Amino acid sequence: MAQIAIYIDDKLAKRLDAAVKASGQSKSKWVAQAIKRSLTDQWPEGFFELAGSWKDDGGPDEIMARIRMGSEPAETREKLFR
Repeated sequence: MAQIAIYIDDKLAKRLDAAVKASGQSKSKWVAQAIKRSLTDQWPEGFFELAGSWKDDGGPDEIMARIRMGSEPAETREKLFR
């Protein structure tokens, strides 16, 4: 099994720690699953059933990219959905 080392800023490290704690997984497992999800070329099951349920001018690809990157605070993401 391969190992990697990454360098992230303190703000991102705190967000990562919170996500890992909420998941109940090890940090290594959480990061490995996040990498796997980001490399998947398919939309999550049921994704297109959500079409039209968000308030945003961006298309599905743009919205999903922002959600996956965590570039929007939780409050903003919550406002995207009716």
